Amino acid sequence: MKRILFPIFILSVCLSGLLTACIDDSFTTSPNDTLEFSTDTVAFDTIFTNEGTSTRTLKVYNRSNKSLRISSIKLGKGDSSGFIANVDGMSGTTFTDTELRGNDSLFVFLIANMAETGQTGLVEARDSLVFITNGVTQHVKLLAQTQDAKRLRGLIVTQDTVLTAEKPFIVYDSLVVANGATLTIEPGATLHFHNGATLDVYGRLLAEGTPDAIVTLRGDRLDRMFDNLPYDNLAGQWGGIRFREGSFDNRITHAMVRGTTWGIKCDSTDVAQTTLTIHNSIIHNSTANLIDIACNRVKITNSELSDAGYSVLAVHKGIVDVTHCTIVNYYFYDMIKGAIIHTPSCEELIEWNVQLNLNNCLIAGNTSPLSVGDFTGSKVYLNSCLIAGVEGTDDDNFIHTMWNGEPKFWLIDRENYTYDYRIGSEESSAIGWGATAYANDSTAYDMYGISRLERIDVGAYQYTETSPFYQEEEEEKSEE
Repeated sequence: MKRILFPIFILSVCLSGLLTACIDDSFTTSPNDTLEFSTDTVAFDTIFTNEGTSTRTLKVYNRSNKSLRISSIKLGKGDSSGFIANVDGMSGTTFTDTELRGNDSLFVFLIANMAETGQTGLVEARDSLVFITNGVTQHVKLLAQTQDAKRLRGLIVTQDTVLTAEKPFIVYDSLVVANGATLTIEPGATLHFHNGATLDVYGRLLAEGTPDAIVTLRGDRLDRMFDNLPYDNLAGQWGGIRFREGSFDNRITHAMVRGTTWGIKCDSTDVAQTTLTIHNSIIHNSTANLIDIACNRVKITNSELSDAGYSVLAVHKGIVDVTHCTIVNYYFYDMIKGAIIHTPSCEELIEWNVQLNLNNCLIAGNTSPLSVGDFTGSKVYLNSCLIAGVEGTDDDNFIHTMWNGEPKFWLIDRENYTYDYRIGSEESSAIGWGATAYANDSTAYDMYGISRLERIDVGAYQYTETSPFYQEEEEEKSEE
C-alpha cells in the first residue's frame, strides 16, 4: 500500500507545482493593462428618497495574466453621493490599493440612498464609479430616478381627510378609516403599501380618479426580482382593502388596485345599502381571492377583474351586479386553487336568497369558470356573457350565452409575466355579442371611452384595430 501511495503523493506535488507556476503573482504597471466591466452603466429602478434600495452588482475583470493594483476606486461625488459601494466586504465611497490577480474578477456591490429633493416629480440622480489603474482612469456610470414620498405610519383617519396627488404616499402597518370618517383619494394619487400593510375601512372610502388621472394602490417595491419580473407584477406585495361591517357607499372609480395578498374583502353587513361600487377600474393580481363578498350589496361595472391564486370573484351572500366586466384568471405564479367565479352550492344560494347578475361579461382563464354548474331555482343569472373553455346550453339562468367562446386577448405572455386582456383580434367571439339592455348610462362607453352605441362587445373593452397599449409603445420607440 505504501508503494502505491508514494507515487500518488509525488504526482500530486508535481501537479500543484505546475498549477502554481501558471499563476503570475507579479504586478503589471503597463498602462495597456486596465480593467473591463460587466456594464458601462449601473442603473437603478425608480427609488424613493430617504429609503435604501436593493443591491446592484458590477463585475470587474482583469484580463491580464499578471496581477493589477487598482490604486483608487471612488465615487465621483464622494460623500455627497447618494450611492454607496461595497468592495472586498468594505462599504464606503473611496477604496485604495485593491489587488486583482491575473485573469480574475472582482464584485462591486452598489446601493442607493438618496436625500429628499423637494421636487414633486421624478428627479434623475447621476454619479460615476471611478477606477484608477496604472495611471489610467476609467468610469462606470451610476444612474437612478428618484421620487420624494410622504410616509404614513399606522395612520387612523378619524375625520374627513383628502390624500392629494402632489407626491406618492408610502403606507406602513395599516391605514385605517374610522367609523364616521371619509377618506378621499384625489385623482392621480398613488399609494404604495409596504409589505403586509392594509387599508382597513370602517367608515367610507372614495378612491375616484379620472380617465387621465387614475388612482393607484400598489406595493412599494419599485425594483425587480428578475430582469423580466418587476416586483410590481407580483401578487402578495401588500395586504389589500377590507370594508368592515357598517361601511357603506364606498366607491372605487378609474383606479388600479394590484399586487395584494387578499384583494378586496367585504365583511358581512346590511344589504339594504350599497357597500361598494367599482367602475372603470382594474383590480389585478391577488394571492388569495381577488374580490371576496360576504353578505353585501356590490355593483361592479366596466372593470377588469384579473388573476388570483384562488377565485377572481367570490360571492357568498348578498346582492351583486356585475356588468361589462372582463373576469379572467391566468394567474402566473402558482397553481390556481379555485374557480374564476365562486359561489355557494345551489341549495345554499336558494336558502340564502343570493342574487348575482353577470351582464355582458367575459369570463376566461386557466381554471373552471364557475364553481357551480347548475343554478336551477337560484337568482344567479348570466346574461349575454362569453364563457371560454366550456360547452353548455342556455336555460333560465344562462341566457344568450357564448359557450366555449374565444376572447383572443391582445397578449398573454407567461414567460415574461405580461398580459393585455383587451380584445386583440377581429375574430374574437366577444365582438358584438353584448345585449343592448346592459350598455346604457355608465356603460355606454368602455373603460377607455370607446363607444358601444354602434356595436356592443362583451367585457370591459371594446375591440379596436390598434391596441392603445401597443400604440403607446410604438410611439415611445419612434421618439427614441
